[in-house]
Amino acid sequence: MDYSALIINIFFAIVPSVILCYVVYKMDVIEKEPMSMLLRLFFLGVLITVPAAFVETTIISATNYQVTDYFSAFVMSFFVIALVEEAYKFLILYLGTWKNRNFNHIYDAIVYAAFVSLGFATLENILYVYQNGAATALLRAFVSVPAHAFYAVASGYYLGLAKLNQSIGAHGKSVYLRILSFVVPVILHGIFDFLLFINNNIVMGIFFLFVGLLYVVSFFKIKKISATEITCNLQ
Repeated sequence: MDYSALIINIFFAIVPSVILCYVVYKMDVIEKEPMSMLLRLFFLGVLITVPAAFVETTIISATNYQVTDYFSAFVMSFFVIALVEEAYKFLILYLGTWKNRNFNHIYDAIVYAAFVSLGFATLENILYVYQNGAATALLRAFVSVPAHAFYAVASGYYLGLAKLNQSIGAHGKSVYLRILSFVVPVILHGIFDFLLFINNNIVMGIFFLFVGLLYVVSFFKIKKISATEITCNLQ
């Protein structure tokens, strides 16, 4: 085994997540979150990759499910991959942050969600790069890893709004927003995987337009929430 090549591949598999975590953290301009908390969320994100993969493979093997047409691609994308992976990420995000005293701004939830999601993406990326080589690392660095961050922006945004509504006594709306914090990332993740499963020239064009849209919307959402964070104090 060429250990030097393996180390280089792992390095390139990790770098995209580290860069994105740094960007999200750097844009937290009002009150930085404790690094110990963020690292814990990141490594919990890494750890849940294993049970998520186990559940997915168990479902597929138990049902002998195969993607053969649009409908089977839809089921696999939304109800196996996206549902399972986003459920694990939301579980860690919610249980690990909702009652934490540091969670006092809407943007905090985006930071938390990003660290969980990018922890998940890191191990997933290492496994893909290990199997397919450095060329895979380059493609995933600009597509798959950022996609996990985009799902996290949506999840964190709605969870932050849920915490704000909870703090002002709007409990019903808070519950609704917490549901959105889980459901919206599932939908985005499902669309991403569904387009990849179809894999023809026209759909690939739609896929890259979709990824581009995620880039633009996520960037402006982060910029807007970060810039107006001072008006969203939850204390």
